[in-house]
Amino acid sequence: MQRIIPHMVYSRPHVVPPLTPKRKDLYLQVGQHATGCTTAFIDGRRADLVRESALFLHTLASLWEQDAVDDTDVWTELLRRVEVSDLLHKLNQPPHRKKKNGHPSRPWRVTTSKLP
Repeated sequence: MQRIIPHMVYSRPHVVPPLTPKRKDLYLQVGQHATGCTTAFIDGRRADLVRESALFLHTLASLWEQDAVDDTDVWTELLRRVEVSDLLHKLNQPPHRKKKNGHPSRPWRVTTSKLP
């Protein structure tokens, strides 16, 4: 473990830039599109969900650009979370488990499906 820690990537502390009218407008747009995604999902409007999701991601990318966030860092973090989730799922489904009383035993049980 001591050999791994120095190679881990730590994010820089985020410095909040001053709130300009352009930045405030961008924040509002991100919130509006996120809300639009949620309402379209709840209402079952697939076309609106796709459109609002695309607008949300586009606006979020603009926000990253303004804050000098490398989008590669964001996608790498998402990939890391998916891989950890897959690993937890595999650990929860051991191929060698035996059935007890008609139910498979789980020596190690993950109690959430949330990404870490």
